Amino acid sequence: MSTVQDVFGAFFIAFIISYGFTPLARHIAFKIKLLDYPNSKKSHAHPTPLLGGLSMFLAFFTAILITTDINRPLAGILIGATMLMLLGVIDDKLGMMPKMKLSGQILAALIAYKMGVRVVTFEDYYTSMFFTSLWLVGITNAFNLLDNLNGLSSGIAGISSLFFGIIALLHSHIYVAILSFGLAGACFGFLKHNFPKAMIFMGDSGSMFLGFSLASIAILGSWETDKISLSLSLPILVLGYPIFDTTLVTFLRIMEKRPVFIGGRDHSSHILASLGFKKTRAVLLIYIICISLGLAAFLVSNLPIYAALAVSVLTALSMLGFGFYLSFKRLNSAKRRRHRTSYAKPH
Repeated sequence: MSTVQDVFGAFFIAFIISYGFTPLARHIAFKIKLLDYPNSKKSHAHPTPLLGGLSMFLAFFTAILITTDINRPLAGILIGATMLMLLGVIDDKLGMMPKMKLSGQILAALIAYKMGVRVVTFEDYYTSMFFTSLWLVGITNAFNLLDNLNGLSSGIAGISSLFFGIIALLHSHIYVAILSFGLAGACFGFLKHNFPKAMIFMGDSGSMFLGFSLASIAILGSWETDKISLSLSLPILVLGYPIFDTTLVTFLRIMEKRPVFIGGRDHSSHILASLGFKKTRAVLLIYIICISLGLAAFLVSNLPIYAALAVSVLTALSMLGFGFYLSFKRLNSAKRRRHRTSYAKPH
């Protein structure tokens, strides 16, 4: 039987292993030449190791094995997370077609679903399978896309995990709290080496592992409120920033008539940097927004129905306003660039 002590034990075990193993992972990455090399699209000046995801994965895996029992849903999460971590290592080393990576993500989601990680809002087996897979794959890719500045993806994952853990702990969901605090410990242990001047990157292996694990924790949690629609809003609030950033990028690429699935410097972090924010300050601002979203989720889980509804609506409107502001700045800047280019052409 797991206890509150196991919750904090999971955090500290994962933190210590992640913090201590990351320098070794860096050394291994140099040995096997698993490196991210500088190019015109990247801001780092020297080849940087790409094996940080392995240290977080091992830290989380070990902490969970020590502090709690492995049931079918947790086995499904660990199997899926292992698949995506290994898939990410292959992608980081050799490169991989997007369709192949997406196929791996869908397979991991279906395995987790079969093992009991399910959106229970829908009673029909195949409807639940569809929405479970959509959520798992969607959040996995959201974190994969979010990994574009030092410390950004690991910091957001750590903050989100911590809020999932706090809410679960206060509602006596010890099992979910252990998973959440274990993942938070793995993220924060790694963050010391990844921010502000990164000595190692997490790579696709880390971002996909984190996204899949957080999406699974969101499904396993019983985020109970007075109304089911507000219960569903809790994981969306906690994971609000990755969802926000992915939605913003999709909108901007559609508006600029560019392929949605081809990367670019149009994420919220890039737009903030273009507005004059230093990269470190842009990351810290995003951390503050993530903490605010986590606090909103915490309030929704504890306030009476109408107050919780008001918090949800105000939070959604605030993020919508922030999104419109960033979109306006980005599109207006792109319009000025096109105008200058057109004006510079000989007539």
